Amino acid sequence: MKYIMAHDLGTTGDKATLFSQTGSLVASSFAGYETFYPGPGMVEQDPEAWWTAFCKTTSEIVQMAEIDRKEISALSISGQMMAVVPVDRSGELLRRSIIWADSRSTEQVEELLAKVPASDLYKITGSRLSPTYQGLKIAWLKKYEPDLYERTFKFLQAKDYINLRLTGRFATDFSDAVMTALFDISSLTWSEELISALGIEGSKLPDVYASITDLGEIRKEVATDIGLPNSCRVILGAGDGCSAAVGAGAVEVGDTYLYLGSSAWISTITEEPLLDKEMRVFSGAHAVRGLYFPSGTMQAAGTSYSWIKDTMYCDGSMKESDRDIYSYLDTQLCQSHRHSESILYLPYLLGERSPIWNSNARGTFIGLSASHKKIDIVRAVIEGVSLNLKWILESLEESLPIGKIRVIGGVIKSRIWKRMISTILGKTITIPQNVDEATSIGAAMIAGVGAGLFDFSAVRNFVVDVEEIEPIGEQQEDYLKLYGLFKESYHALEKTFEELNGVRRG
Repeated sequence: MKYIMAHDLGTTGDKATLFSQTGSLVASSFAGYETFYPGPGMVEQDPEAWWTAFCKTTSEIVQMAEIDRKEISALSISGQMMAVVPVDRSGELLRRSIIWADSRSTEQVEELLAKVPASDLYKITGSRLSPTYQGLKIAWLKKYEPDLYERTFKFLQAKDYINLRLTGRFATDFSDAVMTALFDISSLTWSEELISALGIEGSKLPDVYASITDLGEIRKEVATDIGLPNSCRVILGAGDGCSAAVGAGAVEVGDTYLYLGSSAWISTITEEPLLDKEMRVFSGAHAVRGLYFPSGTMQAAGTSYSWIKDTMYCDGSMKESDRDIYSYLDTQLCQSHRHSESILYLPYLLGERSPIWNSNARGTFIGLSASHKKIDIVRAVIEGVSLNLKWILESLEESLPIGKIRVIGGVIKSRIWKRMISTILGKTITIPQNVDEATSIGAAMIAGVGAGLFDFSAVRNFVVDVEEIEPIGEQQEDYLKLYGLFKESYHALEKTFEELNGVRRG
């Protein structure tokens, strides 16, 4: 029996997972790391902490699995996207990584839009411009940390840095390159026009390959340290959005899924990039060559839930029996009724991408009264995230028909989220067996295909649905009213968000 190791290098930590060649989950391990917030809109992590977590989880998996380690044939990483990791020619890290949630480069967005019209940018990249994209962060570093920029040999992304440590190769894949604002999505090559417009040296960008590219064996000294055989193949891998698509079983045209984690997105599979006339959604490059995944991504989905949990419940008042706070909240929500006075929550704690593309937007509650309890506010947070996802779905459906939606991500284990998502979206949803393993499954699939163990049709061995949920018809009318008010509320506050950003900058 051969085995595949997958790593999900996410925002909160790295999860290593071992799968058999036939799709069985053998073992998993997790190690977290810290996130830093050095200033307004700034979010960073230390790639050395990523590497430490990677080594720890890998070693634990090898010890835990009780198999012959020589049977581990390949590994691949699903990485958080849009990070910028500057390294020198020897591969040494030069600073902490500016990660996906960082929006400091709004100035660079304005400068690029002054040179290249937004519509042209959208046609080239498949995406509306956002300060979260790697290329804008590189331009920010060139202006504000010029010495570091000059010393940088390559600007990598999260998974690419780990691959560099494993193999010594500087490389990225199509899925991560697309989300840089520097890449031509149609030709799958770096865009000389955009690189020039941002004043970046193209030589500082890595070579780009398909996600299933074999980077070679693990360096002997590294393999010894982490307990893997030197013969284990390192497959390039993909960004988490692409890996999640594969892990959600979305490998054929028309397959649609929703990922509900710290961030959230809805994706469907097409043969061409989707160019939305209002530029609300973007297109990513799939691990299956020749396919794309038009998507709408929101920044703070599960993050909103974690924030309200930390703010209102983690104050020492919980009973010993209620220490599993998420299960406690789920039970409270299922046992309580919606308040007669609805609260609207705009889930823009980290600004927003789809469908509004406004880094100035911020989280907002509308309609609070003295009669509301904490649990009513928690419910409003879940509703607000779901309503924003409906806005994304509506944007996609104007161009593409969408039927059933498979939902993945750890948050969907909540009973209340399952019912609410189906009803608010107005769609039948299916839940696979391993909802919080989708990106790991995707990375494992990519590793297996890259190592020649199987092709992408083997996804049916890895992704098995265990639940199907229909919308609750009698609740849909109320949510449709809230949905209209949700969109109206954002538009009414748009100018206020902009002016508040000016105050923050002041």
